[in-house]
Amino acid sequence: MPRSLVSRSLEPLVAILWGIFLAWTAWLAVVWITPVGASALGLIEGDPTPKNADLRRAVLLLAESADLVWLTLAVMNLHLILTRAHGLRTARAWLAFSGGGALLLGVLNAWSGVLFGRLFFGGALGVRLLSVPVGWVLLWVVLVIAARESVLRMMPRASHRLTAILTAVLVLVTVMNAEWPARLVRGWWGWQHGEAPGVPWRFWLSWCVWPVLMAFAMREKDVASASVARSGKPVILLAALNVIALTARLRHG
Repeated sequence: MPRSLVSRSLEPLVAILWGIFLAWTAWLAVVWITPVGASALGLIEGDPTPKNADLRRAVLLLAESADLVWLTLAVMNLHLILTRAHGLRTARAWLAFSGGGALLLGVLNAWSGVLFGRLFFGGALGVRLLSVPVGWVLLWVVLVIAARESVLRMMPRASHRLTAILTAVLVLVTVMNAEWPARLVRGWWGWQHGEAPGVPWRFWLSWCVWPVLMAFAMREKDVASASVARSGKPVILLAALNVIALTARLRHG
């Protein structure tokens, strides 16, 4: 079947998408590890206008959007990886399932505060849909799918049940590494008054239980799909996030 004009026009972008993601990952590391903020750039309200003020504002804008852009680029690359391995229909189904599940969990928690505690979100995760920021949904997609693909890359003969369990373990470890700098350095989220100090145990439990169920629902439809060679890019993605998070914690802690 001949490819459409849109498909052909996007081929150059697809070819460099992983390179763009790696370059932005380097910028994310700079933003998380070094103080790239209004005070560091000399953009304090009431102070004299510094030299190159427009350039500094542009850098600040890039720093403020670093997290959301990184998550978006990660999802785009994971979509390509899944499409090449399992086909477009499966890729869309898994992305929609994990993203829709994350949105539903966020909405339920906004109404009740039961799943993750009385959580509130900062502006770094972007605009909100039904009280849930876009970045929260993208984060779940990235972690669950990247973790599942990483597990199968390292253990291609793992059973479906074991894959789901190990996916949740990898997701939980990544969230445990990233939570402190994500909350205190980047302002992704926090907890309202009335919660006990620290991170509620329900938060960790939810990041363990729900990834198991999401990964368990992602079953290949045939033996050929299940035995396909896995890309190493999800491993690099998760490793980069963990390294950046741990380095940021050491730097700021």
